[in-house]
Amino acid sequence: MALNFKVFETKSIAARYAADIVRKQFNGDSTSVVGVHLNDENTTFFDELFDNVKKSPVNFSQIHVLDFDDKEDYYTELGVPSKQVIKTDVGGDVESVIKDKVNTDKKKNKLMLNVLTLTDDSRIGLDYDSSIHPAREVVLLVTGKEKAKAVKQLYEEPANGSVDSAKLKQHRMVTVVLDNEAAQGLPEDVRSYFSIQFS
Repeated sequence: MALNFKVFETKSIAARYAADIVRKQFNGDSTSVVGVHLNDENTTFFDELFDNVKKSPVNFSQIHVLDFDDKEDYYTELGVPSKQVIKTDVGGDVESVIKDKVNTDKKKNKLMLNVLTLTDDSRIGLDYDSSIHPAREVVLLVTGKEKAKAVKQLYEEPANGSVDSAKLKQHRMVTVVLDNEAAQGLPEDVRSYFSIQFS
């Protein structure tokens, strides 16, 4: 499947766009299970998500977060009950974690959204088959000039290639959210085609 690129002028606008997707998922499905593994993208994303939820309140009573980054304090401050912030091992099988620990009104809970990033060497840090593929949708937030090479590798490498992040091309729904600096890894025509405004 194709990756859906979105290029924004700044890091904060890119994070705002990713946060808006997450907040809309929370509002659209009050029993959402969302995984977050953002490493160095955490702070800006969390600030934007917090502001977004203040403007458009969310009922967190049945929302569950698979917390790969050990950020429980952030989620509880956001409004997610602490028992629904599930510390998740990066090597774990998310479907087993959900089956064992997620309890909502739905009979069959699924990972609706994974919010991820890339390292400088184009790694995701999660196993594709057990932690990424089960998600209905993936949002990949990548910012900063130090990540331009990782974005280039993601764009150029075939899905079955040696670059870890290229496996995302096997997924049915991936939105790659970039700031202009990280997007320097894309060819100029691609970068300009996917540049959008968001406020």
